[in-house]
Amino acid sequence: MSMKIDMVNNCIFISRAFYEESQEYGSEAYTRLQLAKMENPNMKVIVQTTRRGNRANANKGLTYDYMRRFIRTMDRDNLYTFDEVIEHYEDFGQTGGELYNNVKEWFLMTYPRHREMIVETVPQKVA
Repeated sequence: MSMKIDMVNNCIFISRAFYEESQEYGSEAYTRLQLAKMENPNMKVIVQTTRRGNRANANKGLTYDYMRRFIRTMDRDNLYTFDEVIEHYEDFGQTGGELYNNVKEWFLMTYPRHREMIVETVPQKVA
């Protein structure tokens, strides 16, 4: 049973067991969670779950370099927009993982079929 306050991501992380116990009014977990929420009213409470099985990450390898090379090759006109998206989030003080997640979200909304587009543009053998 645990609770962790993450100032960087502005979240209160709690374990599933802590969550279950905090549902009982007046319990120690309930009191601790209420106190943490009062002291940090703008933080989100996130219940951590354990991963089961071996799930492949569909976006593995989706780096800034990959996104930039993809846009340069497949949609050169949009390369300037990609840089503007990064600058937009940086202007709002986002860095690291938060910045990456927002840029990745923009990329996936703009190019939901990016992997298929690469396959579709492979040169074909002339018969």
